[in-house]
Amino acid sequence: MKRLQRSLPTPPALLALALSLFYLPPAAAQAPADAPLTGFQQVSDYLLVVDGEAVPAAKIYSSESARAILVVSGKLPAPVLLWPGSAQVETVSVMKMAGQPDGSVTLLPGAAQGGRGRFEVEGLDVVFPVGGAIARLKPKPDLVGRQPMAVLASEKPEYEQRSRIYQPSDTVVERLKRQQREVKVEVYFGTWCPACGQMVPRIMKVAEQLDGSKVKVEFYGLPRHISDDPRAKRFGVKSVPTGIVYVDGKEKGRITGNGWRSPERALSDLLGS
Repeated sequence: MKRLQRSLPTPPALLALALSLFYLPPAAAQAPADAPLTGFQQVSDYLLVVDGEAVPAAKIYSSESARAILVVSGKLPAPVLLWPGSAQVETVSVMKMAGQPDGSVTLLPGAAQGGRGRFEVEGLDVVFPVGGAIARLKPKPDLVGRQPMAVLASEKPEYEQRSRIYQPSDTVVERLKRQQREVKVEVYFGTWCPACGQMVPRIMKVAEQLDGSKVKVEFYGLPRHISDDPRAKRFGVKSVPTGIVYVDGKEKGRITGNGWRSPERALSDLLGS
């Protein structure tokens, strides 16, 4: 456990399944039975395996407010709720799962149907029994190398959800669309990086709105040890997210830090548009 905590960054919140299972306080309390459990956002850090068979279509959700994990798959007899604070496993009534406009899921009062045992942590895997089967959540490998935006959205559904929510400045985007020079933005990110999970979806939305213009955006995934990546070393990328902006093939500047709060404005400022 200590080795894992040293190798992974401490998250500012329960944003990812892999981290939530280890950083919840041991005395995390479950909500009263008559209260809804809200804020279950889909995460993509783990793959469900049932009786040794991978289930890539499974949906896994994490809720900071409920401090619980929800696993939904047709390979399970019912959705499963995991409580990291107590290691308890419960099944959930699918009739009491309510999808929300932002893509999250709310469990209505009485959704949890009682204990089904406890989960165990084996290495980095989370193992739990359900309906006579043995289910396992295995960590997915990080996305490394160039990633088409469609693949990034597919592999990281939470990125796609946050991209839909972000609203770039229409005025700034229109200025960027009128750009006459060839502009390329190389976005370096890590799927293991909580800040990237919040900021990269913003430039995904900007890239979508700039489709067909002279501004192109490319995405490059980096490993946890950034300095080990040849491309990061070649271009001097030492932190993520980092956006390198090229104009007519020459580096014009970089988007870092607070620039990611409004990447379209940061890009426009660099281009002087």
